[in-house]
Amino acid sequence: MLWVFLLLFCGFVQANADGTMFLERGQRGIVPCPLVISRQISPGDVDAMYWYYGSTSGTSLLISYFLGWVAPQNGIPEGVYDIDNEFNLIIENVTASCEGTYYFQLKPRLKIIEEGQVEVRNKVSPSRPYPTVIGCNQDHDANTCEVRVRHDSTVHNLTCVMEQVKPAVELRWIRLFLGGKTELNAYRTVRPVVLPAYTISGSSLRNNTYSTSASIQVPSVDDDAEYVCEAVGVAVGNSTRTRVRLTKTHPTPAAHGTTATRDTMATHDTTESHDTTATRDTTATHDKTGTTSALDGEVVRTDYSIGTQTTVFMIAPMVISSMSLLCSAVCMSCVCMLFRRQKDTAKPMPNVKYDISRAS
Repeated sequence: MLWVFLLLFCGFVQANADGTMFLERGQRGIVPCPLVISRQISPGDVDAMYWYYGSTSGTSLLISYFLGWVAPQNGIPEGVYDIDNEFNLIIENVTASCEGTYYFQLKPRLKIIEEGQVEVRNKVSPSRPYPTVIGCNQDHDANTCEVRVRHDSTVHNLTCVMEQVKPAVELRWIRLFLGGKTELNAYRTVRPVVLPAYTISGSSLRNNTYSTSASIQVPSVDDDAEYVCEAVGVAVGNSTRTRVRLTKTHPTPAAHGTTATRDTMATHDTTESHDTTATRDTTATHDKTGTTSALDGEVVRTDYSIGTQTTVFMIAPMVISSMSLLCSAVCMSCVCMLFRRQKDTAKPMPNVKYDISRAS
């Protein structure tokens, strides 16, 4: 397993304990040759190298090396694959379709061909390196945030999420108190993410990924306790965490009071005026022409006479219109009566007959 640790140290790829290699989508990936990395075979002793995908059939050959010459095979264009000086397979742009089993055949000088295989999976790292706690305001540190809760609340929900990563991460909630820590029972969900086909190319790298959430209920707010959401998995390298601090909020008392007074005395003053009077007297009166209110000892009188005139102006056209309709109806009745009377008094025209013979 020496080659695994060498690759991890160099930062090329990430491997699981079972030897599975994880390559980042959208990046340049390296599929290592274990025999050369572990120095079981020296790079200078290699005469030929063949890399396959899926099987060792001729049609599955991706690229080959022979006595210093590297050539893509089966119509694959230049720039898709390469073989470096350590005889690792180079994938110039890792995509979702790169997952699978890669086979190699290596021919050392004056020795028989050696064979092997490497399992490859792609990974998608989170866009934000730390878990996100919903409703938590980020502090000065990127991995610390603050949640404000009511002073009288007894239960508060904390939800931590890690979105659109692959493989899915595991989220844990931990309570820190007086130098100790306790892992809490959390409600966890893992949701697959499938993006629409028309998604732009940059976002499509996050297609077929996973979003994970973990929720807990905090029974009470303790000023001496902190909570940590920890994400564990290949997608985050090893582990990453966000520290949450809970803060109680208290209601803020009003800075200035408001006082209003109203006198019960009413007057029948019908004077129409358009002025507004402001005094420093604390006495307030209310009459037909306006109202008076007092705020912090300052009395403001507002005249309502304008509203009275406005009401009269609005009603006057309606009265005139009604009177016009009434007059029109009376006139029509008079005309009808005159017409009937004239019809009753009219005499019929006499029926005159002419004798044609007498006329001649």
